[in-house]
Amino acid sequence: MYHADRPTPAVVLFALLSSGLLGCALLSGCTAGALAPASATPTSAIALVSDAGTSDIGNGRPTVSYDGPLVQRRVVLAVTTAADAAASVMRFDLEERAHAAGVTLEDISPDVLPAGVLEQAVPQLTLLLPTGVSEVEARALIEEKTGSNSPAQYFVLTVLVHDLVFAVAAADPPTLADAIAREGILSDALGNYDATLGADTLGVTYLGTLLGDEVVDSVRSAIARPAGTTPMRVSVTAGTPGQAGVDVAAEPIPKPVVLAGGASHEAVSDSTGPVSGADPSPFAPWLGYGMGLAAVVSVTVALAGWSPFQRRRRRLASVFERGQPDREWP
Repeated sequence: MYHADRPTPAVVLFALLSSGLLGCALLSGCTAGALAPASATPTSAIALVSDAGTSDIGNGRPTVSYDGPLVQRRVVLAVTTAADAAASVMRFDLEERAHAAGVTLEDISPDVLPAGVLEQAVPQLTLLLPTGVSEVEARALIEEKTGSNSPAQYFVLTVLVHDLVFAVAAADPPTLADAIAREGILSDALGNYDATLGADTLGVTYLGTLLGDEVVDSVRSAIARPAGTTPMRVSVTAGTPGQAGVDVAAEPIPKPVVLAGGASHEAVSDSTGPVSGADPSPFAPWLGYGMGLAAVVSVTVALAGWSPFQRRRRRLASVFERGQPDREWP
């Protein structure tokens, strides 16, 4: 009976390596085909609402019971200037256009912007427009800007903002304002705020991203402590009285904003070239793995053919030696 010879360890090793490399090639090739982007994000884009995904950046939805007239729906203009343009010059031009249109512009923190916008780039200018101004009116302030000071990118969006006034009775409002500023609690909680000094009251005005209830309560406590009173005696009222306001509980949860092709909310770019660093060939992973696999298979086949040949030679030599008579020594 003929018994097959066992493969040498080298042949087994290279066979395992070739199988593993083939499996990696199949997995990596499929993964590369699935993850390769169909096209790069264009410079010109429009803000859309995504139905999936979450983000920690932008206008999230805290628990807000300080709503109604304390919350306003406002239009914001976020501008990213070109590399060779100055934000101050851009702001001056926008102020002139707004003045001609009878509109006032107010600086506001970029935190009011929806998630997705800040993930692209933090705008150099984030400007809040008055209540009642529409997105169309806001867009008209910037759409016609051309030349060296034209924006590289801009968004016109409607956001929810908190418009609050904290007020407390004070025997010496300037001293109380200085004590609050030294503690720094309000700066940490609100960012930017303004102190309004009355005859016997101190007011703290805030206009910015929505604050959760715990933040509002911490601000009331930070004002009450140096004033020598309780947080309940620190009133919270609307910064712009007479507005209908927003019922935050009835508002849909804000979804992340993604950027899709278009030109509504940004300056149009004429650049159509390939994106730097993009892989021009989707077959590059297959080519590399194919070359490696071919090399491993070639070596494996060579060893698989060479090992039986060597064993056959050894068997023939052994048979030949057994067939030779022993030579007698003289």
